Amino acid sequence: MDDPSPPTKGAFHVLVADDSQETRELLFEALSSIDCTVTCVRDGLEALASLETKLYDLLITDYNMPRLNGLALLRRVQTFTCPPPAILITGQASSDVIEEAKRAGVILVIPKPITIPLLLSLVEFIKGHRFAL
Repeated sequence: MDDPSPPTKGAFHVLVADDSQETRELLFEALSSIDCTVTCVRDGLEALASLETKLYDLLITDYNMPRLNGLALLRRVQTFTCPPPAILITGQASSDVIEEAKRAGVILVIPKPITIPLLLSLVEFIKGHRFAL
């Protein structure tokens, strides 16, 4: 799922990686409503491939995905010259997962179920501070 509109200068590009089609669609619609250009992929390997070919302002990834989970994806992304800030969404927000996520470079862990108004507020904040992160 990709935003079909042409890329615009100054657009805020978000990559969403989640194996749940329902979650991808929900995040696509929500993020599009605040003028983000959104690309959605099904797992960490697809996210990694997309990150290697396109620059994103924000990565939102699920923790538990097939082929390459969110933490493994984030560890690989941290080796990039300029990794995007990342948010991890998870149904397993234990202190161990949160600590692992911090070590993998996550700026925020959001537990499931996702509270869309909270997520949108956080993304708006990140958009406003994108060059400071």
